[in-house]
Amino acid sequence: MSNNGQARIGWIDEFKGFVLLLVCLFHIEQNFPNAHLGMWHLSALRMSAFFFISGFLFSTKRFTNFKSYFTHKTHVLLIPYLYLSFLFFAIDPVVYNFALFPKSPTMTVVNTIPDINNTWQYIYWNFAKIFIAGKSSVGAGPLWFVFTLYSVSLLFYLLHEMSKRQVNPKLFFAVMSIEGLLCGWLLNENHIHLPLGIERDLTILFFFGCGFLCKEPIKKIHSAISTGAAHATKNTAIVAAIGIVSFIAYAFLESPSPNFSIMNNDLGKSLPQFVASSITGIIGLIATFLLASKIPDIAPICIFKGILRNISRNALVILAVHWWIVLILRLFFRPQINQPGIAYIAIPIVALGTIAAIPLFRCKLHRLLGKEKISVKESLCIRE
Repeated sequence: MSNNGQARIGWIDEFKGFVLLLVCLFHIEQNFPNAHLGMWHLSALRMSAFFFISGFLFSTKRFTNFKSYFTHKTHVLLIPYLYLSFLFFAIDPVVYNFALFPKSPTMTVVNTIPDINNTWQYIYWNFAKIFIAGKSSVGAGPLWFVFTLYSVSLLFYLLHEMSKRQVNPKLFFAVMSIEGLLCGWLLNENHIHLPLGIERDLTILFFFGCGFLCKEPIKKIHSAISTGAAHATKNTAIVAAIGIVSFIAYAFLESPSPNFSIMNNDLGKSLPQFVASSITGIIGLIATFLLASKIPDIAPICIFKGILRNISRNALVILAVHWWIVLILRLFFRPQINQPGIAYIAIPIVALGTIAAIPLFRCKLHRLLGKEKISVKESLCIRE
């Protein structure tokens, strides 16, 4: 989930870090409903925004052919997905004490809720989740979108190569992205769920493609509001107004659904409403982080920005570890924690546990992530 080796851009890292933070908070609220964080209202935004910015970052400059791109993405996405899926499966308490199974999250594999009655069946279906559904093991559930990012990136590279033979490449990308969304929607409407999450890849292709098509316009907007640019103040006011209007539109359009899940390709009852709410939310976030890039890096703003950048840099670790901690709390302490006023204690517990795990993975288990070894100080750094 890197920027293909390019120089990191502050506001993009902050954007990604913020979206990943929302993911973590959603998982806490999902498992401890008495921690009222409002994350259900952001369901149409989180994953859509993540894949949008991934499309924005898509680049083939370092890769001369599909083989080199495939090899790189396999190294930084697929292999870590497999390593971490197995690692957190190996430390899933249910594997060692099947009596905990009724307390674990519901397992769905290719639209099937399996009938699991013993440890060996649990192990079998975890393998099915990893290799057939592309949704990782129960112990590392959020890694589904690492596998999905891998799949969509490879698909988009092939489309990018095909676009070179088109008269109008941008129109080609737009058409293919819309067709992907419609195909994903139709598959869900007909209750068709394919191996490796192909139907969700088609849905996500839309947002990935939108991010790629918006790359140049967003860069121009960023330049237009930068210090020293002509009419920068006026342009900043326009971007701020667009952001406010977009968030108001999102609040009006979004409609929480208990079944909503991009992971399962369930987009709610209305495709136009889902698309409109996702797009307005993404526009609002883009405007917010473009404007935030103009704010001088003074405390506490620089600290908050630094934390978001650190989350972005350590996304793989944070995705897997925070979920495993939530799972442990759910299996052993859910009745005690999920109490009014008390449920919020899950937030600092998950945060502290995840922070403690970052140096472990970046310094000792870095090969599992496909990354170079760094120092403890570097792994926890919140500076540029």
